[in-house]
Amino acid sequence: MGAKGRRNFLLILFSSSFFSIILILVLILIWFGFFKVYFQKKEIAKEIFALEEEIKKLEGERSNLLKTLEYLKSDFYKEKEAREKLEMQKPGEKVIIILPEEEKEKTEEPPIYKKWWHLFQK
Repeated sequence: MGAKGRRNFLLILFSSSFFSIILILVLILIWFGFFKVYFQKKEIAKEIFALEEEIKKLEGERSNLLKTLEYLKSDFYKEKEAREKLEMQKPGEKVIIILPEEEKEKTEEPPIYKKWWHLFQK
């Protein structure tokens, strides 16, 4: 087969409906693969964003917990707790305890029916 025969064969092949169908199927498969990869990439990007947000949240919580731990380890907190819960004091200090005022005795008012009774007796 010469060059002219090959050219005629390729021309017949490319112009045939069978080749067109195969070509369309190949293009559909390529597009399907492209969209599959595109949507997978999009889902992965969403997951990465969600995980980054969770990392920021957890770092904030960690920071707050470290600050709380630092406060709980401080001498100020220890002294405050010893004074309030254990009622301790430093040497030479005097503790003053302020008691709540006693409630004033309430004068009991007579029931309403007795008030009416006295009103009509006059």
